[in-house]
Amino acid sequence: MAKKEPTNQDILEGMNKRFNMVFTELKKNDSRFDLTFRQLTSLHKGVEEIREQQKADGEVLDEVKETLEAVAKAVDIDAVTIINHETRIARLEKSRVR
Repeated sequence: MAKKEPTNQDILEGMNKRFNMVFTELKKNDSRFDLTFRQLTSLHKGVEEIREQQKADGEVLDEVKETLEAVAKAVDIDAVTIINHETRIARLEKSRVR
């Protein structure tokens, strides 16, 4: 029995099925890429928000550092003053005892 040659109609139907299959897969890939794009966009926004928050936190930390440096300087000055007063008081007490 001889093999039957496909007709043009058979060839077109086969090609149409293949094109439809490829088109369906492309639509699936498109939806996957769309989902991936939305997720990456969301991640990008999250990273930007974190960067902005870090910048704001850095500014606050700089202010805290400046304040602490000023307080430390004031405490140092007060400590020197107290030591000087202790020395003066000790001298006065010695002179009173004499």
